[in-house]
Amino acid sequence: SLLPWCECAFAAAGEAARLQHSPVRLHLNYEQLDISPDEKLGLLGAHYLVAFDNDWYFGPSVFSAMDGERGGFFTGGFTAGTRRRIAKSWYWDSGLFVGAGGGGSAPQGGGMMVRPHLGISYDLGNLSVDGAVSYINFPNGDIESTQFSLGLGIPFTAYYGRATDTGRTILPLDLRGLSPRETEWLATWREYQPDAPAKTTHGAEMPHALQVLGFEYRHYLWQQGYLLAEAAGAAGGHSDGYAELMAGIGYRVPLSRRWSSTASVALGGAGGGRVDTDGGLSGKLGLGLEYTITPSLKLGIEAGRMESAGSFAADVYGMHLGYRIGTVAGGQHSRLWPEGKPVRLAGWRIVAAQHTVQSAARKHGEPRDLHLLGGKVERFLNRSIYVTGQAFGAYDGGAGGYAVGLIGAGWELPLRRDRRLALDLELAAGAAGGGSVDVGGGTIVQPMAALIWRMNKTLGLRLEAGRVSSDGGALDSNMLGLALQFEFSRPEYGNREWR
Repeated sequence: SLLPWCECAFAAAGEAARLQHSPVRLHLNYEQLDISPDEKLGLLGAHYLVAFDNDWYFGPSVFSAMDGERGGFFTGGFTAGTRRRIAKSWYWDSGLFVGAGGGGSAPQGGGMMVRPHLGISYDLGNLSVDGAVSYINFPNGDIESTQFSLGLGIPFTAYYGRATDTGRTILPLDLRGLSPRETEWLATWREYQPDAPAKTTHGAEMPHALQVLGFEYRHYLWQQGYLLAEAAGAAGGHSDGYAELMAGIGYRVPLSRRWSSTASVALGGAGGGRVDTDGGLSGKLGLGLEYTITPSLKLGIEAGRMESAGSFAADVYGMHLGYRIGTVAGGQHSRLWPEGKPVRLAGWRIVAAQHTVQSAARKHGEPRDLHLLGGKVERFLNRSIYVTGQAFGAYDGGAGGYAVGLIGAGWELPLRRDRRLALDLELAAGAAGGGSVDVGGGTIVQPMAALIWRMNKTLGLRLEAGRVSSDGGALDSNMLGLALQFEFSRPEYGNREWR
């Protein structure tokens, strides 16, 4: 099964718990849409698909423009489907994506995107290749296209525990054959200093530096080498609506007990906010210097170079605050878990949410309600305090292409002793823009309260209310939302235990 039903109350630390696992597939696909009789849009999709109930899967998906004339076109949402064996190494696959987004001045209307697909894949062991026919439709826009999609899948295993086991220690026997892995979550701020030839999509020069806020995730394959994924959006520089989504590799070199240097390269999609990235394909090189504040926290500075398929190119300067977490990954079955590395289960939540921003101010025309679809990832630091990362896109309200990325923290207050009813108080900030919503430079602040009713041991309903305010823009509106949350625990160990 995907993740077993679990109690919502936190368990006492020190008690042993059983570690469980589920198959996961990281799937990448590329397809070209016909968005007009004489224009194509090259779209790259990335999907994190968790298998449950044998043949069924579910998970988050993102799509980014990589070719054409619509750099800055992004959509995000969720994919559900089934993958069934039809021969020794052959599978047929069908599924449905529902999400929201847009950008790049594409005719996406309000932003809702629906994508069913039907295909066939061949399993090569550690890799699968596939072909599929997909149909993409923006029901309240003018994009409707049927095309062929090529993809590849990378299978691996996710290890987890029940939410009831949060705070408990994993049985040593359950760690046999697993390897310790370091991961890092970084909050990032960067400034792009564009080259003199850089132009806007309207042909004007870009005289202003571009500031972006975002986050980066690193997964270390060994002590020095890591994979990275990053997302960021404009928070200043007269380019609200600019966004980027990239993945790559990096290498860390320790210089002393607290100092280290890093080098990284990333590729992906970027654009929006009138920044000329042409079809969206962009790349970034970076060099960094990092200082370890505590075993779990670090501070870094960086410099690098950004290039795009369009005229936009820039020198990059930035800083980040990082949080280190040790976790586990599959290894040789005969390997014993290293002594002195106790592993405990930390509480996590994944939330799928719909928000309505009331009377959202527009750059042109009268304010009107804005409807958003997105998700949150939340990690508890203790029994009550959690940190959150969020991403949303418009699906209705005449603002297709409007997107939001937030990071923040919250406090959960139980209203019943069994924690089935609880109140969350949360404050988040980040970047937003696109869709002609008046967000000024792109920085927004969003306080929120959520009333949570846990329906069973894993799933809960959330009624959310808050306010979203922009820095320098007219957007200052109340917000209401309805969400479904999914709770589990994740095996982690502190850096004091593996440094």
